[in-house]
Amino acid sequence: MTTDTFEKALDLLDSGYTFPSITEETGITTEDAEAVHVAWFKGTTEQLFREVQLAGMLEAAAAGLRSGRGWEESTTSDILDEILRVYPAHVKKALGLALLAGKF
Repeated sequence: MTTDTFEKALDLLDSGYTFPSITEETGITTEDAEAVHVAWFKGTTEQLFREVQLAGMLEAAAAGLRSGRGWEESTTSDILDEILRVYPAHVKKALGLALLAGKF
């Protein structure tokens, strides 16, 4: 799912579309349509949107590494900054503890 398909799925939900209709209109899976619906229902669409953006950024970084292009020195910092911006405090704390414990 991309941020564009996420936004389109939200619009379709607001218009009363069903999961199969959303899947047909956007090309996302039924599971993704359900995830958008749950976020919409719980009022957490902003968090899910940020997570979708982060996933896109991580996929682009991974593609660059797989292609042999590597990445610039600042990319690691940018990715960690984005992770810290996207996830709630308890996830940040767990990540910090894992880094301190040498798990990464």
